[in-house]
Amino acid sequence: MVVADIVDMGSFVASLKTTGDTRGLPAVVHLSEDRLSINAGDEAIGDWALEDIRLEPMETGYRMAAEGEQIILEMTDADGFESELQKNGKRTFALPAAGTLLAPVDKSIALAEKKLGALLPEWAFSRVMVAVVVGVLLFMIIFPGFVSALLLVAGLLTVMLGAVVYTDPMLASKWLPGRMTPLHVLITGLVVLIFGVLLGVIAK
Repeated sequence: MVVADIVDMGSFVASLKTTGDTRGLPAVVHLSEDRLSINAGDEAIGDWALEDIRLEPMETGYRMAAEGEQIILEMTDADGFESELQKNGKRTFALPAAGTLLAPVDKSIALAEKKLGALLPEWAFSRVMVAVVVGVLLFMIIFPGFVSALLLVAGLLTVMLGAVVYTDPMLASKWLPGRMTPLHVLITGLVVLIFGVLLGVIAK
């Protein structure tokens, strides 16, 4: 957790994390002249125009997307940071009301990312993916037979993929993210297959 607030006007002490990290890197976030920069001690982490980045409020701070990468900024003075952003004409990704309503969702995403961040790609931990999962569940309730068929196909393809990468370590290192192993892929495929079968039985 962060132990300090504001360094000076427009500067905020933060804990810097990337996907899969459990410990943060102490850093200072600077906001000035429509730009955001991050420094860790005397080392510059990055400098971006505010229009080129995306900031999404989280319970512990902000999720920042820049140049195809995602960074988590944990800070105690999130309100001051938000105020400074607005002074620079930058709106965060979520409106304040939506941020309040979706706080439990953000907390769940952060928890899932902490536990599974090393196994899954970073795009799996976002509100968009939560919406996709909810949509799939609703679709499954309305059309269980159709979803069952899709799950059977998806499970079979996943098992086949697991078998391929299991026999070829080179492909496994190229195709699988983080610490995911061929065994994880095989287990996932089997679970999807079993779920598809069960759903098909229920649909009948």
